[in-house]
Amino acid sequence: MCYTCGCKLPYEDHGDPANIVEEDLKRAGQTDTIKKAGVKTAKENLIELIRLQMDEDGLQRPRTDYNK
Repeated sequence: MCYTCGCKLPYEDHGDPANIVEEDLKRAGQTDTIKKAGVKTAKENLIELIRLQMDEDGLQRPRTDYNK
């Protein structure tokens, strides 16, 4: 979707660079932090954290640390 607005167009930023698009996730997948594991790993990590936040009703105000 631009991953933020709900349009379901993953490459469309609607002229606003603040919208998260596929290219942002591709770049995130090439960071040293995740050892350049790729976009799939970056997305999986993003989904995991969002699920943890959802489980605690914390999307609006997430904790600073979700490590066990």
